[in-house]
Amino acid sequence: MVALKALSLVVAGLLSLLAVGFMVREMQAVKVKARAQQPKYRQTRRLRQDPRTGIYYPEG
Repeated sequence: MVALKALSLVVAGLLSLLAVGFMVREMQAVKVKARAQQPKYRQTRRLRQDPRTGIYYPEG
């Protein structure tokens, strides 16, 4: 009976260590994903309408 309890504690400990390892890897992966650089500003282009067709196209 004592051996069964010890074995179950060892298995529970190993599973806990595996779970903690997976959580640490996921947290590091989230940090890497969050470092993607976003453009600080977005250049807006003015649109000009062609008087004959009515289609808008970017200016310059």
